[in-house]
This record gives sequence, structure tokens and C-alpha cells, in this order.
Amino acid sequence: MVNEEKVSELIDLFIPATTETPEIRCEKEKGRVTLVGNLIPSDPQSFFAPIQRWLNMYVEGYSPASITIEFYLTFINGSSARHLVKILKYLEEVHAKGLPVKIICHYENDDVDMKEWGKDLSMALCYPVELVEIN
Repeated sequence: MVNEEKVSELIDLFIPATTETPEIRCEKEKGRVTLVGNLIPSDPQSFFAPIQRWLNMYVEGYSPASITIEFYLTFINGSSARHLVKILKYLEEVHAKGLPVKIICHYENDDVDMKEWGKDLSMALCYPVELVEIN
């Protein structure tokens, strides 16, 4: 369990984008995590570690009303997808315990790969994944 001192220290997380990694925003007050850009880090485990830590602290110590994860991804490689699904499976457990979790996958209208990835994600999880086409 997270102690009160640590919870009060939870701050929003911002990781700027690179050519290989998306911009990450974890916003405590909005209960939202956003990933924007390419998701092809050379070390996915290290890349996702701060996001997982933030989510753990947020869920266990902040008593959120809900969590929304939004993806605006242009490309994702296989190993990153596997690490991301691990995080989403953790949120699936959280959702099963009563915390509403919403996943939104935004994709360009001509990006068949990201649309299919969103559909695959929807079939892999036991909570809804909203697919949103953007122009």
C-alpha cells in the first residue's frame, strides 16, 4: 500500500516525444494517460516503467473516480505492444474491482494498421475500447 506521504507527492508525469517514443502525459486531476506519436523504444520495459509506477501510485493511493487512457499512436512495434498490453491488463484487474477504465484509440482515417491494432486490443481486453477516427 502507498503511504500518505507518497500519495501527496504524486505529480503529473510528462515525458516528451522522440522519433522513437511518444509524448506521455499522466494527469492526476483528470485521471487521464495520453500517448501521442511513435511507440518503438529500444527498451520497452524501461520506457514503460515510469508509467506503470505512476499508475500504481495513482490507483492505490489517490482513489480516482475513473481512468482514461488515450492513444494517438502512429506506429507501434510488437515488443512495445506486448508491454503496453501488460499495463492494460493491470487496468483490467482494476476495472474488475470497480474502478471505471476507458480506453480510447484515435487513428487517422487512412491508417488501417492502427485501426486494426485498436480492434485487436478491444478483443484482448475485458473492458471497452473506443475507436475514434480522426482526419
